[in-house]
Amino acid sequence: MTGTSSQLDAAKVAAQLKHGHESMPWPQRRALVKAVADELQRSGPRDVLTSLLMLLADDPKWEVRSDVADCLLLVDADEFAKLAARLSEDDNAFVRQAAQRALDRRRRGRESTQRKRRGLDHVQDQYDSIEQTHGSVAAQRARAMAEQLYDILVGATVHDMRNFLAPLKSAISGLVGHLADGKLDPRLFEKNLIKMGHQAEMIERMLEDMRTYSQPTPAQRRRERLADLVHEAHSAVLDTFRATGRDAGCVEIEFDVPENLTVDVARFDMVRALMNLLKNAYEAHATGPGTFTPGSVWVTARPVNGERFEIIFRDDGMGLSAEELDDVRRFVPGGTSKKTYGTGFGLPTAKRKIEAHGGALAIDSKEDHGTTVIVTLPTESGGESE
Repeated sequence: MTGTSSQLDAAKVAAQLKHGHESMPWPQRRALVKAVADELQRSGPRDVLTSLLMLLADDPKWEVRSDVADCLLLVDADEFAKLAARLSEDDNAFVRQAAQRALDRRRRGRESTQRKRRGLDHVQDQYDSIEQTHGSVAAQRARAMAEQLYDILVGATVHDMRNFLAPLKSAISGLVGHLADGKLDPRLFEKNLIKMGHQAEMIERMLEDMRTYSQPTPAQRRRERLADLVHEAHSAVLDTFRATGRDAGCVEIEFDVPENLTVDVARFDMVRALMNLLKNAYEAHATGPGTFTPGSVWVTARPVNGERFEIIFRDDGMGLSAEELDDVRRFVPGGTSKKTYGTGFGLPTAKRKIEAHGGALAIDSKEDHGTTVIVTLPTESGGESE
């Protein structure tokens, strides 16, 4: 065996190990596991590579066995079951934990696949229902509209992701160039690494926002005090600002949320929706990705009748032009106005989660005069309570 996976002669190494693991130094056996993993990733499962992992799973050194457990997901299902069963009963706790991590990842992967399959089946059922009720022409038009919307969303998201990746790649290339030239200026490296960190955070935020938008809202509901939900959401927004080095202390906020208002909600989803609205209200006063100008935000809740109440989010920030407001009212995820510094998923996600609770969201705004968002929610939910 040599140092690179492309030079790995698996059959020859397996024959050597069959005469005793100690015929090869144990650090080299660890390197062998990595070489096998690299080969599996590049060319896919092969019997000779799997047989080699089976031998290494019985290695006298726990470090080697743990390395084998870490690459379990690279083998076929049958071999995975055999190796996982063996390593899950290992005498060493670290090996057992590594095997359990692989089992957990495998389970989550299966669950994700099943959710995707169920989602696709549901879409197909809806398509069949439209076809049966309204005919094939209507069904084909519905499919074409869905595909067109998908194309728009994916195109916008890819565009935004590239906007984040371009400066990240540029900064990496710059640092590599400085290293090649022997220029090791710590201040330059720190400045570029900070910028790269910000770009990576934006990519992470976009992926998290996309995931939140796409996840269905749980049917189960619990009775919660509205004031608690609002204050929890506000605390989370401030925590997010602090975590990203943003100081919004110059923006004042006032709450007028009666303590006796309660609502049936899926707590996490509703808090996330309120977070997005509060975050937008704060960022209406943003002058850059990390800076704010003084201003105010007001959050007011009031009963509308015996069955519904309103939560009003109002700010005196930059506001939106008529054209921008028209775009925002489409609630298409990924679309941001030129004045914002988010991912474009916040408001659409809030609307989607609120509507899943039987509510509604409306927005009005005027350039240089601020924005008002009105959320209407039922006091009672028709969903499952606990």
